[in-house]
Amino acid sequence: MYIVSPLSQCASPEKRDKFLGHIAQIALIALATEPNCYGYAWFLSAGDNDVVEGHWLRGFEVYASPEANQVEHRASDEYKAFRIVVGEEGLLTKPSDLRFWRPTGIGFLTKRNQEVFGGQYSSAGEQYIITDEFSPKLGEKEELFDILRGVAEAALNDETVLSFWVQDRFGTETSTREEGIEDTVYIFLRCGDQASAKVFWEQTVGSKSKKVEHRNRRTTTWIGSGIGFLGR
Repeated sequence: MYIVSPLSQCASPEKRDKFLGHIAQIALIALATEPNCYGYAWFLSAGDNDVVEGHWLRGFEVYASPEANQVEHRASDEYKAFRIVVGEEGLLTKPSDLRFWRPTGIGFLTKRNQEVFGGQYSSAGEQYIITDEFSPKLGEKEELFDILRGVAEAALNDETVLSFWVQDRFGTETSTREEGIEDTVYIFLRCGDQASAKVFWEQTVGSKSKKVEHRNRRTTTWIGSGIGFLGR
């Protein structure tokens, strides 16, 4: 699988709302007509984190292949209209990072076959999301992964945790570091509410990851927007 998780720096609250209006239409198309899209969800800033502005957004999109994202997903009229508006109306202050993340084999996207956010078929309520990106010191990644495997097992048995998924730039299919690609880890945690997320995080990733030397850490927090789905 191939994951895109853009941190979209919307220019203002008004432009964020316009951006989300288009995203909501794209999400409906992805759910109905794109079988190779396994997840398409967008989140609002939780407003309790000074790393991101309150009107920024975070996406989490999962595809079967690069072509499912770059060809199939971008072929819809809704997506094409969205790209035109983003450019012509300056909805973003800078382009979003659309590089792929790859599953490491640690954790899970959802405990259900599918969760749909908002609309007639909604299956999820409140959500609180923590995303964490950092680069472990060379030679310490496997130690980190051992820690995260234990966290994933705890997450699976914790009813307040809805998602705990670990990605990097390589995935399980590529065992060696590719020149020019930084060895960054991305952790996606989704819980039913803020309190549960913060307790789980501090007792697991927040405390245990300190055992591994790392740099360039960016931890951000988000809430559900009522747009999209995870799982298929």
